[in-house]
Amino acid sequence: PAKIDRQTIDGIDAALESKLKAEQTDHLVNLARQLGPLKPHCEVAVSRLIEADQWLSIARWAHHDQCVMPELVGHGMWLEDGRHILLGLEPDPVTYGLGQAAVKGDQQSLALLTGANSGGKTTLLECMAYACILGHMGLPVPATRARIGKVEALHILAKAGGTQSAGALEQTLVELATVVSDPTPKLILADELEAITEPGAGARIIAGMLLAAEAQRDTTMLLVTHLAPAILAATKRDDLRVDGIEASGLGADLELLVDRTPKRNHLARSTPELIVKRLVEKSTGHAKALFGDILGMFAEED
Repeated sequence: PAKIDRQTIDGIDAALESKLKAEQTDHLVNLARQLGPLKPHCEVAVSRLIEADQWLSIARWAHHDQCVMPELVGHGMWLEDGRHILLGLEPDPVTYGLGQAAVKGDQQSLALLTGANSGGKTTLLECMAYACILGHMGLPVPATRARIGKVEALHILAKAGGTQSAGALEQTLVELATVVSDPTPKLILADELEAITEPGAGARIIAGMLLAAEAQRDTTMLLVTHLAPAILAATKRDDLRVDGIEASGLGADLELLVDRTPKRNHLARSTPELIVKRLVEKSTGHAKALFGDILGMFAEED
């Protein structure tokens, strides 16, 4: 019978495998030699494709959210039909401006913003902040038209959570003073700074900060506050701009009926009674009775 020499067969198999691997290696080396010079061109092509995809994505977003390239100016900000696009719902457009960028009559460098609770004051601050950031990035902003002043800094000063201790208050005041007295071109968006201490003292502190900010020619400042009359009294000025967002009542769905665009030179009330009225309608049991009593107190004041 025939016999197989396994050792010889294994040797042939190993030799064939070695030859195949050598040929594969030679083939890869030859390909690398041919493709090597193309690597820089490929890297440039990939980089350009990534950039093209980036700008295409921006263009699609700008078209979807009806954005426009802003005009960059020297000072202030003005938005026509500006929209806050991160609310998760269809935003109400707002036309508003400050500084040299604004329309004639609205070119004051600072303003107090008053008005209804849940009326959109903080949302307007955020909308202006987003527009400032997008404009300085060279990107379109969510508005029909926009003029944005060139700044070196954007300061967003949020409300504090309750009355602060002496040490915390001191630190806060130092930080505020540093911001408002700095001559660097900047936009300051402040939300209810009076929360740092009791209302009377808060109004006087804010008044001082406002006057310091006004003295800086390249500073634009918008302050949301519920203490506008007290602040004006503390400044002893009657020419400071006060704008207001007015609520006219509650709709059938218990939502506030609000004109989100601030009225110029108008001191608007906070209208907390509308919020209480909504709670009366939405609540049950003891809570409903309590809110009803509170609403009655508002009626007695009127």
